[in-house]
Amino acid sequence: MMNALDRSRDALFVERLHAKTVARGLAWAPSEHEGRFCVEVGDWLVEIGEGGADYGSEILICGKDGKALELLSPGPSKESRQLFAQTYEGARRIALGVDAVIDSLIESLG
Repeated sequence: MMNALDRSRDALFVERLHAKTVARGLAWAPSEHEGRFCVEVGDWLVEIGEGGADYGSEILICGKDGKALELLSPGPSKESRQLFAQTYEGARRIALGVDAVIDSLIESLG
C-alpha cells in the first residue's frame, strides 16, 4: 500500500515540475555535471539529466547539502517517458538560454 501512495506522490511531483518548467516558472541552471540541470524548489535541490536507465531522463532530489534523497525515473510507460523528456528539454532550454539565443538570431536575420 505504501508503494502505491509513494508512486502517486512521485507522479504528482513530476507533473507539477513539468508544468512549472513548461510555463517557464522555474530558474533552471546548468549543474556541475554536463548535460544535467538543477533548480532549487523550496528547501530541496532538483536535478534532471539523462539517466543510465533504458527509459531516458531521470530526476534526482537532493537536500541543500547535496546529499541524494530520491532518484526518479519514468519507467516503461510511454506517457511518463514523454513527460520526463519534455521536462528535461524545457530545463535544458531555460538553463542554457536557448530561447534568448534564437530570438537574437531571428532579429539578426531580419
